[in-house]
Amino acid sequence: MRQRTLTFAGLDKVYWTEQDFVVPDGFRTITMEMTTVSPGTELGGARSGRPSQPGYIMTGRDEKGRRCFVFPSMAESSGAHCNIRALSPQSLLLPLPDALPLERAGFLRFINIGMHAYNNHGVLPLHIAVIGLGPVGNIAAQIGRVLGCEVIGVDPSPKRRDIAKACGINTTLTPDEFGQIDSALDFVIDTVAGSTSLPAAAKALKEGGACSMVGIVKDGPLTAYALCKQIWNKNLLFRSGWEMKNPPALTERNLRRGIQWLLADYIHTKPLLSGVIKADLESIAATYRKLNDDPENNVCYAIDWR
Repeated sequence: MRQRTLTFAGLDKVYWTEQDFVVPDGFRTITMEMTTVSPGTELGGARSGRPSQPGYIMTGRDEKGRRCFVFPSMAESSGAHCNIRALSPQSLLLPLPDALPLERAGFLRFINIGMHAYNNHGVLPLHIAVIGLGPVGNIAAQIGRVLGCEVIGVDPSPKRRDIAKACGINTTLTPDEFGQIDSALDFVIDTVAGSTSLPAAAKALKEGGACSMVGIVKDGPLTAYALCKQIWNKNLLFRSGWEMKNPPALTERNLRRGIQWLLADYIHTKPLLSGVIKADLESIAATYRKLNDDPENNVCYAIDWR
């Protein structure tokens, strides 16, 4: 059997990397059925011009034909967009109920990312904000709603604020509006983690509040003084929101809880899923270009390998 893995060398150069499929001793095989495109993570590599194999969200069938969601180990957290995959014992294969459509099951990864922020916080916060309402931020805000928090969603895009409202996030603000909040929030989840969002989060937090930096922290003109003065004055806590820091048992618990939330429709995914496409190069290339060129109207896609 031949393994085909989606490869980019720039958005205009998309091709399959093909090789004989070999399963090392002790590894499991997943025949791919649906993979999910995570644009915030994948587009940077796809745009770079260097060969990259994006993707880390997979659902498929194991050797016994069971539907599974894959939470890959760090070493296997790329190259998900392929027809078949060998996975080490360090990767988690979580059985999926037949009632959960695979295009929705892909959102389990975003649920785990969002849950990691709450796992770290300890006492459940009452007043929170989520900065950035792409797939990760939207789901993190929905988790806050499910847990009973009062949630503010923050995004410059009117369309993404509208999508958040369709997902039950009733209060949404522009970044400028959010910048007017002072010492009012218990907790901020920042999926942007940039020079403007981090000091805005610090300003908005109450004494002793906390910020989870879910987004990969970006370089920029922010000085240490501009941020650390707020941290020092208000005894704030800024911590990593990187989900791979979760112990495996907690990740599995988050995912199992996410399955129940999706089945009960506590977490809404339909407004976030811009489409399901077939696994052909023309459709895939067109989809990544849409995600890159028109993020206002393209949020998240799934690739159907069946």
